[in-house]
Amino acid sequence: MSLKNVVVIGAGGNLGPSILEGLERNPAYTITVLTRKGSSSTFSSHVKVFRIDDSFPSDQLAEAFKGQDVVINLMPPVNVDQHKTVIDTAAQAGVKRYLPGEFGSDTENQDVVALVPVFHAKLEILNYLKSKESTSLTWTGVATGAFFDWGLNVGFLGFDLKNQSAKIYDGGNARFSTTVLPTIGKAVDGVLSHPGETANKMIFVQSFTTSQNEILAALEKATGKKWAVTNLSAEKTRLEGLEKLGKGDFSGIGDIIVGAVYSGNEGSNFKNHKKLSNDLFGLKEESVDETVQKVISG
Repeated sequence: MSLKNVVVIGAGGNLGPSILEGLERNPAYTITVLTRKGSSSTFSSHVKVFRIDDSFPSDQLAEAFKGQDVVINLMPPVNVDQHKTVIDTAAQAGVKRYLPGEFGSDTENQDVVALVPVFHAKLEILNYLKSKESTSLTWTGVATGAFFDWGLNVGFLGFDLKNQSAKIYDGGNARFSTTVLPTIGKAVDGVLSHPGETANKMIFVQSFTTSQNEILAALEKATGKKWAVTNLSAEKTRLEGLEKLGKGDFSGIGDIIVGAVYSGNEGSNFKNHKKLSNDLFGLKEESVDETVQKVISG
């Protein structure tokens, strides 16, 4: 199976630019970005841009998918029916490989989904993809853990770079898998370069396994200063996030995910229960200290 013609949907988000960059490094790919007509995102001159109506009508999707080998859908799983329409159209158009917007936790892990109910939508999309295995459409889910560099920069991981303060949950020793954005881009190239080994399965990659205390030590080393620490409960934070979400406050999603990751659940540490694909893709183990220093240095 040759996977050369690639469509990326939702390429203007947090992850999209790194995936495009990873693909653009390989001259074998012809890349198309599928975007809404109402989007203001701009893209490299090296990629073709195909604009469709914001409702993603199936006839326009079909036109965009003609001759394409791969669809990478990075849209958030808010509208599951829309994702199903994209999958149906891809299968009908003869697309060979579909990468859903996993790129995070292991949504096949029942314990993880129980802790983070918003992942039910991702699981529904994944199961729908599995129902298409009898067609020519294959799929690959890429689990990466949290986006480490992005998470540090925006405070998602509980570290405030500007004020040099940290929120430490449950003592800070829980270990979890995490990946930097450029490595995720390389992993996607790895998937498409190894179609047989990656068909119809979740694959797992990481930059490293770490803990909050290791990250804090690396941040204090990089800044040469002692950081202020607030100790919190992971489960209390998760429950507060669920309460926020129940009231329509979507900021609660971050609290739910952070609470789950820092609770010490086994599903957050890929090394404990999954075979990593780092070696298959030529992805070397990275350094927490060096990565933190790069983030601090900008």
